[in-house]
Amino acid sequence: MSPTNFCVAILQNYPISAEGGELMIENISKLVLNSKPDVEIKVYAPIQGDAFPDLDNNDLIILTGGPFNLLEDEKPSWVTETLDFIKAATTDRAKPKILGICWGQQAIALALGGSMGELKTGPCIGVETISLTSGGATFFNARSLDIHKHHKLAVIDIGPHLCCLALNNEILLSKNNQVLTFQGHPELDATLSQLLMDPDDPSSSVRPEPKTAIKAIDAPHDGEMIFATIMKWASGEITP
Repeated sequence: MSPTNFCVAILQNYPISAEGGELMIENISKLVLNSKPDVEIKVYAPIQGDAFPDLDNNDLIILTGGPFNLLEDEKPSWVTETLDFIKAATTDRAKPKILGICWGQQAIALALGGSMGELKTGPCIGVETISLTSGGATFFNARSLDIHKHHKLAVIDIGPHLCCLALNNEILLSKNNQVLTFQGHPELDATLSQLLMDPDDPSSSVRPEPKTAIKAIDAPHDGEMIFATIMKWASGEITP
């Protein structure tokens, strides 16, 4: 790692040409820079043939969301290589810190011995209030968080290495404090959420369960506060 600058690697898990692809990287980068203006940020896209980031030269590795269904038995090489990368990055290591967002959370949980399933209520899209555990309340200095959601799958078994900071496996932290993951998207806003909706899939615009308190994509959310807390954690300022 650089002796002077904090180094962040963004692992892009979707084609950059995808709708909203560039904006997602821009949003993540802006949120990182809000906390650390002198940070060095590099983007890696194994899905497009890039090499993976060096584990010894980065302080934080961010795994983005992505469209590939991890429940599929047949996985492309970049997915299996990503799962192997996660295992290597977390075996007998405390650094770098690793952040997983949506697909990133699912991949991390799968690589670390957990499992996933489909949401029985269908796609979850919008801003949702998630309740924090006692540990999560201390970590975020809040009882709940409003966060953008955009997913059809979720972690159902967190495995032996992770613990919950929110109910329903919404936020996970590794027991050694190296890995932090979110099923939600702290980097999303209304503009990006709209871009991610699939116009050919009517279910992508509505969550079929009417009793679920999912708010509109333009509802207020805590994305900036969440990411500020993430960066404090990545810098070693927050420990569970």
